[in-house]
Amino acid sequence: MKKILYILYIVLSVADFNLHAEERHAGHRGHNAYEQYGHSHHSPYFISNGKVFFDGQKIEGAFASSFKILRDGYAKDTWNVYYCGNKMTGASAGSFKVLGYGYAKDTWNVYYNGSKIEGASANSFSILSDWYAKDTWNVYYDGKKIPGASANSFKVLRDGYAMDTWNVYFDAVKINGAQAHSFKVLRDGYAKDTWNTYYYGKKID
Repeated sequence: MKKILYILYIVLSVADFNLHAEERHAGHRGHNAYEQYGHSHHSPYFISNGKVFFDGQKIEGAFASSFKILRDGYAKDTWNVYYCGNKMTGASAGSFKVLGYGYAKDTWNVYYNGSKIEGASANSFSILSDWYAKDTWNVYYDGKKIPGASANSFKVLRDGYAMDTWNVYFDAVKINGAQAHSFKVLRDGYAKDTWNTYYYGKKID
């Protein structure tokens, strides 16, 4: 009986680890503030009778005649830019453009989910994929700079993995000890280098 209970415990522990690993990767997607409204395919912005609304709430000061609904929760009128119905302080409506994955920029600044990314270069900023982006000097994930990542050599692989010349990352977290020169993504969260195998970024025996 003890042996059966022990085996059951092991099976449940492994299943729990796999579930949390997959949730950490897959569940991370679709997490920006706009998508939390449940409107990823239907805009909660609405214009009626010279007024602009977001999710049923009037946006004070918005100009209905020039109001444009963009994407990823962004919108703008002649004078201001909005994210989820809130005016973005300092954003330039004339040069504002949405890039994707929650990122946007104007002539001077870069934004993520409506908030300015301090120090990001608007002139050189570009989107990669899977919430990764970069400018001339830095790499970003979820709007945050990845410490030590090389923008020049950084590339996104798949299943949450990415790498530069020296390091390998999973969801922007450096995988300690992983060898970039021999690293390969396999399938279903698995990857390997010359010496080790990984599952959702964790080394396994």
